[in-house]
Amino acid sequence: MSAQPPEAPAKKKFKMPDIYIVLVIFILLVAAFTYIIPAGQYERETIQTAHGTQTMVVKDTYHTIEQHPVGFMDLVTAIPDGLKRAAGIVFLTFMVGGCMGLIKRAGLIDMGVQNLNRAVGDKGYLVIPILISVFTSLAAFIGVPELSLAYLPVLLPLFYRLGYDGMTATAVSLLGPCMGFTFGLTIPGSVGVGQQIAQLPMFSGSGVRALVLLTVLVITIIYVMRYAAKVKADPQKSLTLETDRAMREAIAAEDAAKGEMTFSKRQKYAGIACFIMFPIAIAMILIKNLGFEAIGGLFLLIGIAAAAIAGKKPQEICDDVNAGMRDMMVAALLCGVASAIAVVMDKGMITDTIVYWLESVTRSVPQEVTAITIFWEQSLFNFLIPGATALTLLTMPILSPLAELLNIDQQTVVSANAWGGQLTDIFFPTSGFFVATLVIAKVEYGKWLRFYTPLMFMLGGVACVALYLMQTFAGR
Repeated sequence: MSAQPPEAPAKKKFKMPDIYIVLVIFILLVAAFTYIIPAGQYERETIQTAHGTQTMVVKDTYHTIEQHPVGFMDLVTAIPDGLKRAAGIVFLTFMVGGCMGLIKRAGLIDMGVQNLNRAVGDKGYLVIPILISVFTSLAAFIGVPELSLAYLPVLLPLFYRLGYDGMTATAVSLLGPCMGFTFGLTIPGSVGVGQQIAQLPMFSGSGVRALVLLTVLVITIIYVMRYAAKVKADPQKSLTLETDRAMREAIAAEDAAKGEMTFSKRQKYAGIACFIMFPIAIAMILIKNLGFEAIGGLFLLIGIAAAAIAGKKPQEICDDVNAGMRDMMVAALLCGVASAIAVVMDKGMITDTIVYWLESVTRSVPQEVTAITIFWEQSLFNFLIPGATALTLLTMPILSPLAELLNIDQQTVVSANAWGGQLTDIFFPTSGFFVATLVIAKVEYGKWLRFYTPLMFMLGGVACVALYLMQTFAGR
C-alpha cells in the first residue's frame, strides 16, 4: 500500500489583536512620526463666545519650530495624561455603569425587555427602525453620542432574545446617536461653534441639514435591517458568531436560574419612574447644554432613585453601584488609552503641521470640489483630534477665511466640518466612547470595521452630493 500523504496543517485564521494592543501600536506609530514630521504650530488667541471662553487658531500664523520628538518618559506618562485629558468621558462611563448596574440588579431591564418582547410579538424587526429613529432624533438636538454606553446594556439582552446578534445591538446603540450627532441640527460643538467662527446666524441652514439627516436615517435603518434579517435567517452569517454563543449561553443560564419572571408592584413603579426620569434628564441636557460630569451625575441619580423605589436597601444600592462600575472599568480605562494618541501628537508638536499640510492640499483642488475635499480632510482629522469642539476650534479658523478666498459658501464649509469631522467617530480607535462600547458588547474592532466601513462610505457619498448641491445653489 502506498503511504498516505501527510495532511497539510490547517491554516490559522487571522485574529484581531485585543483593542489594548491596537491602541498601543497606534501610540508607538505616532511617537515614531514625531521624529519624522517637522514640528510646527499656529498662534492662538483666547476670545469670549456664546459657548464660553474658547482658544482659537489665528489664520496664516503657522511656523515651524524646534523638533520635539517624544522620549521614553513621554510614552510612560502618555496613558495617565490621556486619562486626565479624557476625564469627562471616563467619569461618564463609570457613572453610566453605576446607573445601569442599579437598574439591571433591580430587575428593571428584565422587566423592560419582557414587556417590549410582548409588545412587538412576531414583529421584532420593528424594534430596529423605532430605536434608531428615536436615538437619532434625540442626538440631532442634544449631540451626546456617548449615550450609546447607556443604551447598549439594555439592548444586548433584548436583541439576543429576539433572535439577532451582538453586532445588531451594537449597531443600533452606536449608529442611532452617532448619526444624529454627525448630521444633527443644533449640535453646539460642531454646528454652533462653526457658525460662530464663520459669522453665520446660530443654527441657520437647519432645513437643508434636516433633509440630509432624514436621508442618512433611512439608509442607516435599511442597512442595519438587511444585516439583522440575514443573521436571523442564518446565525452562521453573524460577524460576532464566537462571542454570540457565549452571550446567549449566559442569558439562557440567567433565564433558567430566574425561572418565570414576576415583578413586584414596587418594581413596576420603579419602571414607570425611569420612563419619567430619563426624558426629563434628556430635556435638561438639551436645554442647559450640560457637560459630561452633569450628565453622569444625572444618570447615577436616576439609578439610585429607581433602585430605592424598587425596594433596594441602602447597602444593596452601594453594592450594586460598585458592581456596575466594575463592569465598566475596562471600558472607562480604554477611553484614556485612546486619548493617549492625541497626547503624544501634542507633545511632539506635529498636530498643527498636519493641519497645515492638509490646508495646502485644499488650496490646490478645483473650486467645485473644495467643500468635498474639506469633508474628507475633516474625516481624517478626527483621528488626530477626536472631539467635535476641539476639531472645530482648530480647523474652522483656517477653513473659514480659506473658503472666503476661494468663494466657497460658508454654510457649506460649516456642514463639511460637522459631517466629516464626526462621521469617523465610530471608525478610528481614538474615540473613547466608541472603543468602550465595543468592549461592553464584546465586539472585535476589526469585525466592527467590516460592518461599518461600507455604510460609512455610503453616507460619505450622500454628504458629498449634498455639499456639491449646497455649493452649486449658493453660487447662484
